[in-house]
Amino acid sequence: MVNGSVEIEKQAIDSILHAFDLSLSGYHTESIISQLNASESTFEIPRSDLFFIHCLAVSEKIAKQTNGSFDPTVLPLIALWGFLKNTEKIPSQRQIDSTLAFIGFNNTKLWRLEENKQGHAFIKKDARLKLDFNAIAQGYSVDVIADYLRKKGCEDFYVEIGGELVVSGSNSEGTAWRIGIDKPVSSNDGKDSRVISAVLSVQNKGIATSGNYRKFYKKGGKIYAHTLHPKTGRPAENELLSATVVAENAAEADGMATAFMVMGLKESKQFLASHQEYEAFFIFTEKENEISSFATKGMNKMLEK
Repeated sequence: MVNGSVEIEKQAIDSILHAFDLSLSGYHTESIISQLNASESTFEIPRSDLFFIHCLAVSEKIAKQTNGSFDPTVLPLIALWGFLKNTEKIPSQRQIDSTLAFIGFNNTKLWRLEENKQGHAFIKKDARLKLDFNAIAQGYSVDVIADYLRKKGCEDFYVEIGGELVVSGSNSEGTAWRIGIDKPVSSNDGKDSRVISAVLSVQNKGIATSGNYRKFYKKGGKIYAHTLHPKTGRPAENELLSATVVAENAAEADGMATAFMVMGLKESKQFLASHQEYEAFFIFTEKENEISSFATKGMNKMLEK
């Protein structure tokens, strides 16, 4: 949504998103990331690519900040647990341990990046290492479109792709944009059963929400959530139902929301106490499954009372 008289062509937006997919989409077999994942050792990232290196850099920043709770090398674990093809299989501990041997974005023994005349060389130390930017690329795509709108002279706009957002300036009423936060209602059947839990009043920020209440499967009476812990190799188990993050850009908001779902409530609060560049709103379960919420000081100011 864009306010004002700036003319934006749909074809231009489609072209940007197509180029973005050719770089970072794991579903496109010819994308840069898919080719890198298929390579066995060194893969050359061309200088003409506009997106991969930036996404890699932001991922490195978040991975280091969160001590590996955010980790783009978890793709083999996601496949092992059947989340890629909805096969609902529970791996053995031996299979998990074997896969963890080549998981670790912060592990300098697994990969490195070198700049050269052609662009950059991504060097794998283990051919089995594969990258998955799904926990950050969607947010980054919103930033890319937002940057395009700014260059076109837009000041007041709302960009949303798959639930990740960038809002700038004011809405059509001349006030801050109002953003709803979903109540964590369990639904894994694809039906829209959304209920708003809270409303944010936001300007000039990126916003993202991560939660396990819509993506999971049940087997043997147990729920297996899609957010995997990069260190245990198993679905993250903690009291958090959803994490909404407000940051300077949607890529960081997206990545941090995923990291918080791995870290859990206590560790996330400790992190936020020393990283005031992020604001967060958590919905979580207390004793006897009572649902409660927590908001950082800055987020409290954005919440409509």
